[in-house]
Amino acid sequence: MPSTHEKRVLVTGASGFIASWTQRRLIEQGHDVIGTSRYEHRPESRFVLGQFDPPLIQADSHHATVLRKVVRTHKPDVVIHLDAYVNPVALRQDPRRAIRQNFLQTVDVLDACRDHGVARVVFASSVAVLPAIRYQPIDAAHPLVTHTEGPSGGFYGAAKAASEVFGLTYADCFGLDFRVVRASAVFGFGMQWPIGIKPLVEGIVRGEEVTVAVHAPPRDYTPVQDAAAIFAAAAVEDDVADRVFYAATGRPLTDGHTLLDAMRAAFPQARLRVSDEPLDPTGIESRYRGVIDIEPVREQLRVRPAFSSLEDALVAYADRFRSFTSAGADRRSGS
Repeated sequence: MPSTHEKRVLVTGASGFIASWTQRRLIEQGHDVIGTSRYEHRPESRFVLGQFDPPLIQADSHHATVLRKVVRTHKPDVVIHLDAYVNPVALRQDPRRAIRQNFLQTVDVLDACRDHGVARVVFASSVAVLPAIRYQPIDAAHPLVTHTEGPSGGFYGAAKAASEVFGLTYADCFGLDFRVVRASAVFGFGMQWPIGIKPLVEGIVRGEEVTVAVHAPPRDYTPVQDAAAIFAAAAVEDDVADRVFYAATGRPLTDGHTLLDAMRAAFPQARLRVSDEPLDPTGIESRYRGVIDIEPVREQLRVRPAFSSLEDALVAYADRFRSFTSAGADRRSGS
């Protein structure tokens, strides 16, 4: 493969949240980036990319022939596979969709890369692959299956776990350099899945009263800047020993009361209302959340946190959203 500073990277799902930030990171580092997506860029993803304009190929990654043509034509050194159906709640009742869109699509990516000489695949996974946590800090050796259960994240987690297993087997059988990044509660400007953060920050910027649910499940809220840095490093760093990394902060989990304190500290003038409504009444999401070991990210990928605190990351999100709205790009239906 070319040196770390000269890679061509194909990003699937390129119009998405994490993908936009990851492309920006890669371009800023001097890499050649190409994206595929079923959709045009949303105003938010275009705003994230700013002056950068990487090629975006309208391609449905569900169709293996289309994906193969893109890989064969553009000959990437690395593929970052971020395209997925990201709705764990809906997929709890729709296992076949999870298989089609989040597992079989990954197999198509692996096959296309193997057949056309792509040396490395970085797969976007999730902490939802984990069962109930057995120990903390959670590392890459934590089991995905125990004697009584599998992934706690429903069929979304199961499809991600199956993709991990197949990818690691491709690495073993075909020599494909397969790497996994398990994301944890990624937030920031451009996010679509709200995880309790989006309506708070964006509502505050709009001058609205916002509601903080103090009984939200505890999460390791991860700034998108950190997630993008980890995906980019997993794509371009050559001297890496592990295959599985976490996109997380490694800090203690943030529960609803701690989030409320962080919002008050970040936005002292905000109008905050407190809700006692339980957002994880069955405790399903809380089962697979815990303190995460990110030493491999620091030592092997050489990524350091972009912010010193959750409050700083929230302020940065608000500042970028404010700039976005000031530029007249706010689209509430798509934001």
